[in-house]
Amino acid sequence: MSGDARVAQRTYGSADPWAAAITIPARNEADRVSACLDAAAIALAGRGGIVVTVNGSTDATLDLVRAWFVTTGTSGVVINDPAPPVGSGVGRARRLAIAAACVRLRQDGTILTTDADSRVAPDWLDANLAELTRADLVCGTVLPEPAEISALPAIISEKGAPEGEYFALTLAIRALLDPVPHDLEPTHINPAGASLAFRMPLYTDVGGIPDIAVREDRVFVEHAESRDWRVRHSSIAQVWTSCRLDGRTGDGMSRALRERIDNKDPIVDEALNPADLTILQARVKGQLRREFAGKPGFGAAWAQALETRPELRSHRMFLSELQTNLPQLRSKLAELQVVPTDRSPTMGGESPPPLQGHSA
Repeated sequence: MSGDARVAQRTYGSADPWAAAITIPARNEADRVSACLDAAAIALAGRGGIVVTVNGSTDATLDLVRAWFVTTGTSGVVINDPAPPVGSGVGRARRLAIAAACVRLRQDGTILTTDADSRVAPDWLDANLAELTRADLVCGTVLPEPAEISALPAIISEKGAPEGEYFALTLAIRALLDPVPHDLEPTHINPAGASLAFRMPLYTDVGGIPDIAVREDRVFVEHAESRDWRVRHSSIAQVWTSCRLDGRTGDGMSRALRERIDNKDPIVDEALNPADLTILQARVKGQLRREFAGKPGFGAAWAQALETRPELRSHRMFLSELQTNLPQLRSKLAELQVVPTDRSPTMGGESPPPLQGHSA
């Protein structure tokens, strides 16, 4: 699991092979981790186990997690990583958890990831398994805890409204110019470690979740797409996550919330681009996807396009820039809905089988 002698683990419950493993990093989550584990156990319904990596905690998280497994009798593993190396973070914690999980997992078993400040829906495992019948990696929908979001300052929702519309317009444009057979509407564009599901062949092929402090989830999904694995952004696999303003990493929801409160012109989500770039990326990806339909190579071709064509590279926007681009994006969508697009009829219908040879 790790060459670090300080990393220790305890196992709990039955030694039977697992059909599914829910993996959770937890750092100073004493106030929330029990609710997270309760929700995970309900979704799991005895079909596998839970692996928790307690990394660098200074509160009672480790004791609470161990006590929870003893009290509930749930099968699982608790990893204690008391002093992670400088520069590592949630990426390392996820890797440790998945390494321990795969030892217990059936050959056809499913790995899932969530976060210790989140609660998965009761049908979360079932929803992910359903999505995995037509995809290889499922990015679930992460929703704010209703009671917590309602208690936050109104400025957060006021600044978030135009961003929400921009997301919807971006999705609508992508659906017209770059329809993805395994990721048709309803979909989204926000991969998050709070809700991922996949099987070990994919995980091994892409080199695992990277050992980085932030964005480990997005980089993992980008690597999977570049290797031609089918990524599904699911609206039915749902998780509720904390709306706290003191997050455990320098990125993520807590930072976005603080930015909307403290910054007059906050930076918006990295998945959003200026209107012209949104159209250009969708057109190029759609063309490449049709060229490689049913064959490996699309992911590598798109990665090469990003490498060789600077005009395709994403550009982070501030809220003021997004608001300037919003009318243009509305107009472009209206034009596309009237003028026939270059959609190929072969892009609809049933999802193709998994690609067996992934691009190098």
